[in-house]
Amino acid sequence: MKARITVTKETIQPAHQADHLAEESERLAKAAEQLAKATEQLAKETEHVTKENEQATKESEQLTTEFFQTINEALAPRRTLPGFADPRVERINNIELPPWFVDRCRRAYLSVSFDADAECRVLGVTSASPGEGKTSVAIGIATAMAVDTKKPTLLLECDFADPSFYRFFGINIAGGLSEWLDGGSRLRIVRGAAFVPNVFVIPSGAAQSEPARYFYELIDRNVLEGLRGLFGNLVIDLPPTLNISYASLACALADRLLIVARSRVTRTHDLERLVSIVGKDRVSGIVLNGTDYRTPRWLRPLL
Repeated sequence: MKARITVTKETIQPAHQADHLAEESERLAKAAEQLAKATEQLAKETEHVTKENEQATKESEQLTTEFFQTINEALAPRRTLPGFADPRVERINNIELPPWFVDRCRRAYLSVSFDADAECRVLGVTSASPGEGKTSVAIGIATAMAVDTKKPTLLLECDFADPSFYRFFGINIAGGLSEWLDGGSRLRIVRGAAFVPNVFVIPSGAAQSEPARYFYELIDRNVLEGLRGLFGNLVIDLPPTLNISYASLACALADRLLIVARSRVTRTHDLERLVSIVGKDRVSGIVLNGTDYRTPRWLRPLL
């Protein structure tokens, strides 16, 4: 007589539990292996980023050293033989600014309330749109400040998208501030014309497609702070700031701002928008450019 084997639910359950535990252990082992690989990859990426940061820090320190060396070389007097010009000195072409224009620029900067304790007066010149004469006014203000104060005066071009100093001063467009910030060249400082020897010019360089990036670079590297300790006056030719996304960032470089408006061209609504964007408390005045005088020339200085 054959024995009968009865299979109950209680005898099958432990077998299923053992299979489930084996599968769960295998899954946990795979997860642990993946976690170990991810941890190893993260460690490699962290090491790579650390090396990149160290390299960037070294490059930044090198640029800072070259920055001060270049400025010191530009400011240091050089002894040359009588009748010979120093071939290392790059000078801007002489610009014949009308005396009345320089005097108007003088009135503009004298109307600005600078901090009495400031060792360097930093003035930014901007406009709502291109073609309103902001660069001409910036050049006139830098000239007037250099003549009046007798201090080294720097004219800094920060219109990276549409540079124009090379046209005004007859200098090469390549090799300017943007190229130096990219680490591709030494900082280029051009001396002023002979009649204003204490004016120095730093052109922005070739036109750039990402101008906002260079304003971040200037702020991150404290370039303006370095310039403050070396010059008595600093005039910044800023880009037209009405229709650009980085207007506030650009204008933050200067302590005080002057807005240039062209008579019969600049709209009042545009000026109101610009003042609202950069902040009313930061705007020290508006310079009206291109006015058509109806009074005789001999009477203008008396007005």
